[in-house]
Amino acid sequence: MLAVVLCLVIALPAFAVLANGKGDARAAYDRGVAAFGKGDVRTARIELLNAVKADPQWAQARLMQARALLAMGDGLGAEAEISRARDLGTAVPLTRHMMARALLLQGRTDDALKEALSDDVDARFAAEAQRMAGRAYQAQGRMDLATQAFGKMLRLAPDNSRSWTDIARFRLALGDQGGAVIAADRAVRADPRNVDAIIFRGMLVRDQYGPLAAIPWFQKALALDSNNVPALTEYAATLAELGQARRMLAVTRRIIALDPGNFRAFFMQAVMAARAGNYDLARGLMQRTGGKMDDMPAAMLLAGGLHYQAGNFTLAAERFDRLLTRQPFNMKARQLLGAAQYRAGDFTAAVRTLQPLSERKDADSYSLTLSARAYEALGERGTAERLFERAALPVRGDAEVFAGAGNPVLLASAAMEHPDSAAAVIPYVRALLEAGETDQAIARAGSLQQANRNAPDAHVVYGDALSAAGRYAQAAEAYGQAANLAFTEATALRMVAAYRHAGDTAAAVRVLNLYLGQNPLSVPANRLAATVHLEAGNWAQAAFLLERLRRRIGNGDALLLTDLAWARLGEGQTRIALALAHHAYALLPSSPVTSDAYGWMRYKADGASRTSIDLLEKAVALSPKNPLLNQHLNEVYAKVGTKGL
Repeated sequence: MLAVVLCLVIALPAFAVLANGKGDARAAYDRGVAAFGKGDVRTARIELLNAVKADPQWAQARLMQARALLAMGDGLGAEAEISRARDLGTAVPLTRHMMARALLLQGRTDDALKEALSDDVDARFAAEAQRMAGRAYQAQGRMDLATQAFGKMLRLAPDNSRSWTDIARFRLALGDQGGAVIAADRAVRADPRNVDAIIFRGMLVRDQYGPLAAIPWFQKALALDSNNVPALTEYAATLAELGQARRMLAVTRRIIALDPGNFRAFFMQAVMAARAGNYDLARGLMQRTGGKMDDMPAAMLLAGGLHYQAGNFTLAAERFDRLLTRQPFNMKARQLLGAAQYRAGDFTAAVRTLQPLSERKDADSYSLTLSARAYEALGERGTAERLFERAALPVRGDAEVFAGAGNPVLLASAAMEHPDSAAAVIPYVRALLEAGETDQAIARAGSLQQANRNAPDAHVVYGDALSAAGRYAQAAEAYGQAANLAFTEATALRMVAAYRHAGDTAAAVRVLNLYLGQNPLSVPANRLAATVHLEAGNWAQAAFLLERLRRRIGNGDALLLTDLAWARLGEGQTRIALALAHHAYALLPSSPVTSDAYGWMRYKADGASRTSIDLLEKAVALSPKNPLLNQHLNEVYAKVGTKGL
């Protein structure tokens, strides 16, 4: 009897601990489920982790923990919890959809498909399994099979918010921007608390209207889940586009506190450091991305720029070359690659890289000068002199289709075989335009546009074809249709140019102001806006824009300094205008633009003199048919009553 009593006495604490453990597990589990229901995934994960610790054999707690981990994007952790729940007796068919998602998060698409397409998937989760199959097929680029899987998903769950969010992403991947917007709207309507749907809708708004319009969407997502890392990341990226560096830095710090290995947060901080001129810090922050962004165009651009700034021109050229391979019509990348090749001493490569830019009638002075120096280094002085002369001209030619589009004969087969495919038809249309076959290009681009009303690129290429034919009003309309889907910088600038060519300056200004209202950091748009203000005599507005640009890009752009000098002169700040014009002339003395500006500012500041007349005569000699340059010279001649002093 004593032994039995002793055993009972010893055993009682164990029974009490077990009971308390299950009670603690249930309480933690309930708190976790409640937090998960409110969208507070991180709190849910902590509570569910406590539940699992209190009762390691509770399969339901492990499955709920897996759900929290999946919501946080932790596929590896979720896989471990699902596997443990299966070991504890959970029926495998009940977890196929969850395991497929966990494997998909790890990039194991084949394994994910095996789980999602298993014959024993529980009917209650069949739609979710098809959703995972569609995502896996999409990740593999098997779009036809993805379409079939997503179709089955919608038949099984036509009003599911998560399903419509994935449909939106899929449509965007196919280039169907309008269809993606419709699907994202439906996802948000189906579940206004679906943070993932709200984030994606915000990203579409950012593309469609601009970063300022997207801010409320990301704030809405964060109001539902203040610690949601994807929402914080997109919010920070949008703040960066708006130039709100301090707010962006605060948000990225919060991201890193929640997710110490978040490479996008470190990248955004690196970009901000580079903009501030702290290149060593930028390099250190880029290293903290762990190479996870090396294949992204923005990271290639930044990495190449950092190598260039450090004098590692060969490494810079390698990065820019990779970027250009990915984006062959990225003119900025081509320009940077040519500059890096020139500085690395590979003059032949620099000439070859810059040729599509220098051949354009509207080639910018920097590209022409750089190409000229490369030819000069190769001993081809005649070609170099011609390019230097073009770089010094005050007026650029009309915009042309990007050179280097290829031979239309070689691209025709794919375009004929897939007449509704933007990937096949757009390169063919651009090649036709480069070859001067404008009518055929318009016909092909028009057919593509009609077949792809929701694809902005189809409208843009149609606008390009119309512009090449001089049908600017129709081109502006086509660009407007593209802008309604995705109001990008390239589309906005094309639209402004088309309206100006069509003589509708008011419409051009409206578009420009609308774009700048959403994208205040756009250098080309600000330059164009400043030009419009100069032409209208709005000196203060022009000076404001140009001064802001000068602070951003420095004092090395002679034409920007010349424009700023004219704006300051218009404001009555003659001495400041003279100093700016002098510096611009020192940078580019062979230009009629800088010669005229410096000569005119000398005249306005100190009256007619031999120096001012020499400068104005030089400007006219360099560009004898320019009416403004002749007007300035003749006014000074009239002032002194002679052609010489």
